[in-house]
Amino acid sequence: MVYLVVAVSMIAVAALIRLYRLKKELKRIHHQLHTYNQGLTGKKVDLRFFERDLEQLAIEINHLMDSAADAKALRRRTEYELKQSISHISHDLRTPLTSILGYIQLLESNQGTEEEKQEYVTIAKSRTKRLQALLNEFFELSVIESVDYELNMDKVNMNVLIPEILLGFYDRLHERSEEAVIQLSEEQIRLTADESAIKRVVENLITNALQHSDGPIWICMEKHQSTVALSIRNRANHLTQSDLSSLFDRFYTADRSRSGRGTGLGLAIAKSLMVKMNGQLTAELHGNQLAMTCVWRLDHDA
Repeated sequence: MVYLVVAVSMIAVAALIRLYRLKKELKRIHHQLHTYNQGLTGKKVDLRFFERDLEQLAIEINHLMDSAADAKALRRRTEYELKQSISHISHDLRTPLTSILGYIQLLESNQGTEEEKQEYVTIAKSRTKRLQALLNEFFELSVIESVDYELNMDKVNMNVLIPEILLGFYDRLHERSEEAVIQLSEEQIRLTADESAIKRVVENLITNALQHSDGPIWICMEKHQSTVALSIRNRANHLTQSDLSSLFDRFYTADRSRSGRGTGLGLAIAKSLMVKMNGQLTAELHGNQLAMTCVWRLDHDA
């Protein structure tokens, strides 16, 4: 009987000790969470516990902390991008609007010759078209990036589509001082994608190359084992490696004064469409040449 009492007493003491240690560990977790939530430290919960279940709890808490930190960073980036977008679109809207209003006031003043008035009208129309293009592209990008936007995925013959797109740029490509260098694969290339989206992407990339380079443009389409890559290269003496990470941001232009003809939305639209098609659009700088490369996955039977 005595042994039984001693055994029960020892079990009770061990249970009390274990309960005390558990309570102490829980207090430590509570203290660490409190200091973290108060912003007093960025340190996560320690994982040194005598109880395995507490270790698993601490691991899950740390995962929640990581998720919360990622969400916070994403929110800050989103807020920053929103502020930047508002700032850029305000600038890009204000500039042509101010110009249009200025020329309208000149026309209303009845000063100047008929030739000068006609010139004012021509310039005002040009600014209006730029404003219209900006608004159209901004609306298009907003639609593309919406969750509900869906592409019409179907079989696309790249051997037919790409030459058709390039034919539309024939005059602009050949009026340059140096002709374009075009290399297209003769292999049969078919993939599942949205034909109009591919056309929009390639047109935007070629337009970007034409606007920002007066030298030759290289256009190359290659078929690989499981992918097809379309690369468009042009001289880009004004770009640096630091520009590459921002090229596909909406409203980004390497022209710091934002005085160029581009809206800074064309590459953002191209990037969004490529993502929607489960493809990739990347930019690389090789010396003074910028290479934009689109990559699509080939169908298994292609």
